[in-house]
Amino acid sequence: MQYTLRQIEIFVAVAEAGHFGRAAEALHISQPTVSQEVGRLERALGIALLDRSKRSATVTAAGEVMMIEGRMLLSQADRLLDQVRLHDPSRQRAARIVASPSVVNRLLPAVISRAEQEIPSVRIEDIPVETGGVSPEMVVENADIGLGRFLTELDGFQIETIALEQVYVALSRAHPLAQRDSIALADLDDLPLLLWSREQNPVYYDYLMEICTSRGLSPMVLVSPPRIVGSRLYLLSESRAFSLVPSSMLGHLSEGLTTVPLDRPATVPLSMQWRTGDTRPQLAQLRELVREVAAGLSASTS
Repeated sequence: MQYTLRQIEIFVAVAEAGHFGRAAEALHISQPTVSQEVGRLERALGIALLDRSKRSATVTAAGEVMMIEGRMLLSQADRLLDQVRLHDPSRQRAARIVASPSVVNRLLPAVISRAEQEIPSVRIEDIPVETGGVSPEMVVENADIGLGRFLTELDGFQIETIALEQVYVALSRAHPLAQRDSIALADLDDLPLLLWSREQNPVYYDYLMEICTSRGLSPMVLVSPPRIVGSRLYLLSESRAFSLVPSSMLGHLSEGLTTVPLDRPATVPLSMQWRTGDTRPQLAQLRELVREVAAGLSASTS
């Protein structure tokens, strides 16, 4: 029995589209080629994978199994190629790090600075993304390390929490509560919470909302652009809203704003993501350096 990955790819496309023509369009090949390759796959297996009609193609029971397992096989094949490409000579001397906004502020510069001294053979390419964009960009950019919060589980990757950062209230220096040593969130019930949209990172968004509700506040939310420090920042400086930020944002807001700790402390996890099978020693050294820097910065603000 002989079959090819290309035949499985074509079959999966037909099964998902339910139509030979649409599958051909998606794969940018001719419809006759699609029909021929699916037919060859069925003959190699000795079993029908599709029920055909003039208008559609419906998977049989065997086709349903082939579609599910075929997706997994194609995904594994992609991971195999990614692992092999890591050993291209150009990748031996480079590390691509995808980082969310607050990581770019503090952790990443500190990591790059130390890496220049301790791992001079590795050139770091930093790839900044918006909140919620780390894990998807890891795949798109074939990156080596992802740094952010509430990262998405991906096949072939692992996630490790490297620090717990304290959560602060960000608000105008002119606000009556700005001079306090700490703030009870319930005392901010007259202000809306400025926060990026839930679609960006639902788990992170819900986590911050839970911090509020568990402390007696059900805030109205003002949806900001992807970064809190973006074009809606004036809402904070004019005392028209407040925000919740991790300690890595300290010192990176405008002069008209201040950060005050919560009276009941809360933390937000900072995580690192990387390929499970990445055995390159220089990347292992870089990941350990990231852990050390993150722990040191977390301790300095706790």
